[in-house]
Amino acid sequence: MESKKNLIGTELMKEIISIRVDTLWRMLGLRKEGRLPKVDEEGATGEFDNKGAMFIPGGFIFEDSDRKAVEKNPMPDMDAQKFRKGIRAAMHYDNATLIYDDGLALAVNLDNGFFAQIAGSILAFKQESSKRKPLLSSDPPERIQSRHITRSYCPTFISPPYGARTKLSSCLAACLIQPSMYYVECRMGLGLRGREQKEFWDGVKASRKPIVDKEDKTLAGPYVVVCHNTRYRREILTGITKILGFGKFGEFAVFTLEEASNDLINELDYGKSEFSSGDVFAEYEGLQVVGVLRIYPETTPGKRLQRTTAMLVSPAKDLELDLETITEDAKVRYNIR
Repeated sequence: MESKKNLIGTELMKEIISIRVDTLWRMLGLRKEGRLPKVDEEGATGEFDNKGAMFIPGGFIFEDSDRKAVEKNPMPDMDAQKFRKGIRAAMHYDNATLIYDDGLALAVNLDNGFFAQIAGSILAFKQESSKRKPLLSSDPPERIQSRHITRSYCPTFISPPYGARTKLSSCLAACLIQPSMYYVECRMGLGLRGREQKEFWDGVKASRKPIVDKEDKTLAGPYVVVCHNTRYRREILTGITKILGFGKFGEFAVFTLEEASNDLINELDYGKSEFSSGDVFAEYEGLQVVGVLRIYPETTPGKRLQRTTAMLVSPAKDLELDLETITEDAKVRYNIR
């Protein structure tokens, strides 16, 4: 299982979560007024994350949906400060943001159908090659479709029909954990020739490593990160953030900002009888809000169990957030008293 530090200890996740904390204060204000978005509707967002977002390792993508080369915004000598500024700007755009070690590509439109086909082929070949009996059954193997893959990469509280961003990120996650097979499928599907093959292979290899700056700070992990703008559950107060593309098929993580409750205490993966002050992201109108990281185990295509490993995320210890400044600014922005 991937460690909590690897999943949320990057500058990418720190910036996303700081933005989500800003959004949290807008949601707390709406809650006080009885106007909190319903669990199944969009709009659990703030000034900085109103579009939702998806972040992908740049080297993993060869071209956009129009079969054009991706245009990268170069960021020479990219450090944590420049990177986080770029991520905050990217949160205002639709489509995907591709992350490279020397820049970002914003608002990249990708072909959902292409990645669904690639992911399905990879899983089908892997599934058939693992069978011990070479005899053919009476019925042909079932086609693995994007809905099967997406179900395996979604919590059980997210029900179909799934949105385009949810499907695309799930199929990309299935590809990320099988980089060699993904490369071979893309080489055939995209008709890569000559120099293109080596360039793409180098990009795929680079995308499976964290991006680190000169000060040895990890800017982004080799994962897909998706910012949803729906709450999905009553106790969750902002959109959920998913981290995909690690471990085995179906493994992923979800970060939420949610009510501190006895049910959550009982769910945590370690002994804890109460929440400490260091666990709290916000406290307002008698409500305490904590950050929770849930890691979902591997599964098979089309399947998903409720079981998770749940752990608290400390705003100071795990994320180094300046909660006081974020809170003061958000209260002014959203007129919270």
